[in-house]
Amino acid sequence: MMRLPEFEDCRDLEQLNGGDYFPQKELVCYASNHTNGIVIKNLKTNESVTVTAGGTGEGGPSFSPDGDKILFVSSKKGVGRQAFVYEIKSKSITQITHVKGAVMEPQWSPDGTKVLFSVITSGASQNTSNSSDASNASNAASASSSAVSATQEQFVHDDDAVATEDFGYKFDGMGFIRPDTHWHLFAASADGTSETQLTDGEYDYLHAAWAPDSKKIVCVSNRFRKRQEGIGYDLLLIDVDKEPGKLRKLTEGYWLVSYPNPVRPVFTPDGKSVIAVVLNPEYVDDESEMGYPEGYLYRFDVCDGKATPIFIQDDNCYQCVQFPYNAGCGRGMDKLQIDESGRYVYFVSGFKGQGNLYRLDLEGDGHAKLFWGGKQVCHGISKVQNGRIMAAAAKSTVPEFYAVLDAKTGELLDIAVQSAQKLLDEVKLSEPEDFFFSTLDGESHVHGFVMMPHDAKKGEKYPAILYIHGGPHPFYTYGLTMEFQMLAAKGFAVLYCNPRGSSGYGWTHENYQRSIDGSAYYDLLQFVDEACRRFDMIDEQRIGVTGGSYGGYMTNYMATHAKRFKAYVTQRSISNELIMYANSDMQGKSTDYKSYEDFMVAKLKESAVSYAERVDKPILILHGMDDYRTPIEGAHQFYVAIKDLHPDLPVKMVAYPHTGHEQPTDPRLLKHYYHEMILWFEKYL
Repeated sequence: MMRLPEFEDCRDLEQLNGGDYFPQKELVCYASNHTNGIVIKNLKTNESVTVTAGGTGEGGPSFSPDGDKILFVSSKKGVGRQAFVYEIKSKSITQITHVKGAVMEPQWSPDGTKVLFSVITSGASQNTSNSSDASNASNAASASSSAVSATQEQFVHDDDAVATEDFGYKFDGMGFIRPDTHWHLFAASADGTSETQLTDGEYDYLHAAWAPDSKKIVCVSNRFRKRQEGIGYDLLLIDVDKEPGKLRKLTEGYWLVSYPNPVRPVFTPDGKSVIAVVLNPEYVDDESEMGYPEGYLYRFDVCDGKATPIFIQDDNCYQCVQFPYNAGCGRGMDKLQIDESGRYVYFVSGFKGQGNLYRLDLEGDGHAKLFWGGKQVCHGISKVQNGRIMAAAAKSTVPEFYAVLDAKTGELLDIAVQSAQKLLDEVKLSEPEDFFFSTLDGESHVHGFVMMPHDAKKGEKYPAILYIHGGPHPFYTYGLTMEFQMLAAKGFAVLYCNPRGSSGYGWTHENYQRSIDGSAYYDLLQFVDEACRRFDMIDEQRIGVTGGSYGGYMTNYMATHAKRFKAYVTQRSISNELIMYANSDMQGKSTDYKSYEDFMVAKLKESAVSYAERVDKPILILHGMDDYRTPIEGAHQFYVAIKDLHPDLPVKMVAYPHTGHEQPTDPRLLKHYYHEMILWFEKYL
């Protein structure tokens, strides 16, 4: 007999951490938090073996171009997080990197002789060569401002004071930005005999990709950007062969997609062009919009940098990126690929709650066609090889799986990997129902989901929780959310929707202004009424509200403006816009106001804490002590204001150590976090 979901199912849910597919040998390799090591599965025999370098957190596996070796990362005591190569035939494992810092995203060169990887390392540079190539690397460094001398020692800044004369000096999850907290690129020989640092300075070089000739790479970087341009990145071409580190900027006036929707650019097979996703130029410089513009595909000529738009938005595909709030799949996998002929480009994009895989014909009319989709979320794809492509996906009651598809037709050929099989066999999951409704002003349609309690009985009434997503641009998908399943198992109906501000429903719906001008607020209220009308088992007198980040902001707004709800749990929320202006890693600006005083007054009027006297229902405040996105100072202010103004109203704040802008990652703290939330709603609903 199947049981109901429990906290342990949220904590212990299997998560895949990167995977690769080599169709010529019908082999798949992947990493999982349930397995210490890299799993190699033969799809013909269905047999699997696990290999390990003896470390922890092993992941990011990929096959060599000939399929004889597997590249992966592993964290080992005494050496840190390094790249290793496993030779399938001899079963030998070789450590091929020896840098200080954590090695990330290692990639084989197309000819299999080199490995490109990223690492957070010192802006002062460090000695990384361990062969006779060191002198050559040093010569190249003196010839190019972007190459790194191989003779300088690494300088450790961890215990130094932090001085800044610019914006962008802190970031959630990293704290204050120091000279040794920047992403740099390295190239190592595949046999581990040499490695060269390719980039330097207090800049970041991200999402790198090899050219077909294995002599150059492209990446996105903020090297030529002002700190205020927090999401502004350029496309750079970097030499790896003759003058390692010599770079050239390919783009001018375009913003390449990185945070929060990272997309790795790809070369066309002839090496003459690079395909990348660019933020919509129409809105990227419009400061009044202040949101995250849609991303479109462009082709950049490697010789002269000429930019050519290759994607046309239509009602079947709004953009070329997606921002799923609850994808639960695709970790460590790319979002953009090109086929071996160079004619078809594959990418994932959000569409009305779905995470779809699209295909764009470079010889066609610019309109992408749905390749593989439906009521699921696809959020990662492997390289296209031998007419096959592997996609990472999940469904509302199916955890992440890797699907092998025919690259021409999109036909599902095989489920190569199914995660959390034990959960599927033992745990009863609730299938949410979804619906659309027109907004009150007629501008858009809102997509909502309702997950009823497990084993809900007709004729009975159940309390409900409105769960608001963060962002505001992410969107709820058809993916599995174990937190919602756990709440449903506790007897709550879970209501969640994509109000205006959410992406995946077109630019009119996604417009940032609609998320803060009251439109999204009324969308949420209307959604609750519509859910109660459609599902008569929901007790409309016992509805609570919760959400994190932007969802916490909206929870606070409802607590200070609405009379519809009975209890609130606000998570990592925004309650004082002035604290966000200076303390957040997303600093604000005051120059649009007549005076600084006008700015201060306006921001206080926009802040929930200014209306704390209106809070009249029990409210629980959950916040991470190390949150640099929505700093905990705001939680302190909101708590003290409510406690001061309403001494008899139930209000409680729980602060979690070692926790940034997220729910706790420590299992003990996460259990406490969920326990507090559930007890609060059980008591006051």
